[in-house]
Amino acid sequence: MRRTVSLALIAGSLVLAACGGDDSSSSEESERESAGPATAVKEVGETRDALKTALATYKDGDAATAQEQVAEAYVSHFEEVEGPLEGKNEELNEDLEHAISGDLRDSMKAGKPVAAVERQVNEILADLDKAESALR
Repeated sequence: MRRTVSLALIAGSLVLAACGGDDSSSSEESERESAGPATAVKEVGETRDALKTALATYKDGDAATAQEQVAEAYVSHFEEVEGPLEGKNEELNEDLEHAISGDLRDSMKAGKPVAAVERQVNEILADLDKAESALR
């Protein structure tokens, strides 16, 4: 009986630990999700600027730094857009998420021609314009 109770207590503790996690990450997520439209619009602009900088870096021949700049653009700026944009246009949000965090970085990593990467960036910038309109 004691063994069963002990096992139940251990299992319950593990479940609570798994659910509780790090309060700072859950509060950061809720802050991101609750970011208002004005903040999201500002971060769209920051994402746009950061991607233009990454493209310039790629054009200068530094693909590794450009990839890091794209990753930073996503983490530092676009993630602030995701929550509000998802509520307005979930498909556009997902398209931008994949285009920035995956497709663009993959193209840079593969060493695709500058013209191809520039086309991708321009498509993302056009979608960021749509996101900005949706958030207003």
